[in-house]
Amino acid sequence: MFEKLLSNLPSNPRLVKEMGFYAKRMRQEQSLRRLGLVFVVLAFFVQFFAVISPPQPSLAASTNDMINGGFSSIAELTADCKANIRFYATVLDYYGISCANLAGGRTVSLVSTSYNKRLFSMGWNPQGTVNQATGKPTDEQPVEIPHVYNQPNGGTLYWRYLWSWDTYSYSTYEAVKVTSSLTGRTYYILYTCGNLVSIGLPTPYTPHTPPTMVTTTAPTPTIKPAPTPTIKPAPVLKPQPSPQPCPYNSSLNLTSPACKPCADSLSSTDTVACIQYSKTASDITQNLANANGQTAHAGDTIVYNLTAYNSGQAAVDNFVMQDDLSYVLDYANVVSDGGGQINQNDIISWPAVNISPAASETHKIIVVVKNPIPNTPPSSSDPELFDHMMTNIYGNTVNINLPQSPVSTVVTAAQALPNTGPGDSLIIAAVIVMIAGYFLARARLLSLEGSLAIEDNNGGVI
Repeated sequence: MFEKLLSNLPSNPRLVKEMGFYAKRMRQEQSLRRLGLVFVVLAFFVQFFAVISPPQPSLAASTNDMINGGFSSIAELTADCKANIRFYATVLDYYGISCANLAGGRTVSLVSTSYNKRLFSMGWNPQGTVNQATGKPTDEQPVEIPHVYNQPNGGTLYWRYLWSWDTYSYSTYEAVKVTSSLTGRTYYILYTCGNLVSIGLPTPYTPHTPPTMVTTTAPTPTIKPAPTPTIKPAPVLKPQPSPQPCPYNSSLNLTSPACKPCADSLSSTDTVACIQYSKTASDITQNLANANGQTAHAGDTIVYNLTAYNSGQAAVDNFVMQDDLSYVLDYANVVSDGGGQINQNDIISWPAVNISPAASETHKIIVVVKNPIPNTPPSSSDPELFDHMMTNIYGNTVNINLPQSPVSTVVTAAQALPNTGPGDSLIIAAVIVMIAGYFLARARLLSLEGSLAIEDNNGGVI
């Protein structure tokens, strides 16, 4: 329309009035587009600050986390190490990693399947041979670390494949890359949970003690008279002791590698390997003798029975029964611990006992499902935490389902939506700003051209 008026204006001066009306409308449009551009720019800056300072998820911290809720900076990680939060410095020192090594680390992106899928992550809670949240194998390896829980025998942590936590083909983590100044080995520490990640299974650091050099001053030699030769009787040969027989197989010697109390033992003294663990659960409220795989309701009473059976040929002395209740206590309270004690990591243990061959030790735990059932969203670092399932592993895995409320169903559906975070929104906002700026500049240009055309064709009067 503007081009048509402009081309006909020299031959038809009466169009000056219409051109003036058009120019006035262009000035109004210019004001409106300027206001729109201001709001779009403000929205752009909101997205910009969301990118440079992202919000922290308000999700539950997992007892599997080596640092509850993770950390947000290397300085915070170093401070947690120096404070020995959850025995963090004690665990790292076991592998030759110091708090000073953490301070010298750098932030990187870590893909879970890197290093030919040989990345292992450490956590407090056992997952079993298969990750219950993803169905992937874990190759879980327990490790006893001394002085954890301020006990000489320490506590148990677990190594497993990092990629066993992947819901899809792989995951990308923000991590701190550190190198032990004592061993030269590289490790990673995940921001979301503080868990230690190793390339392959690491070995404990053993300090090297240099040999002590003893210097002596040579005594002044003295000349002694030659001794009178004496005739000594011939030495009497003592009979060599016969090899000790294997107490588990008389046809073997005690030193034979095959001399073991059971097939799973590594040596003749490895008796703990002969313990077979098992667990059952019953829902006495619903009269379910086997609650595994069933659905419990708020207020239901669940009875867990733990059994440790000695399948070997030797007694197991000072055996301590322990069970991790982390994923049970998300949704239930203990009403009877059977004489056990629960520590700050939700691990219940009983006094040490001696278990004879072919004998067993049994303990009972009674819990009541919370009413109402918590609707806490799952943890970002541990998908099994608050997943509406009470999972417990003691040899075998017992899973008891819980009904999901409408709130938790919405949360689950929201987590399945594609991730269009602030970075994507920032790009979209930038495109909108450019489009709004283009139309503002176009309106200004058309308004200016209209004014100049009127001035040229109306004797200099606008």
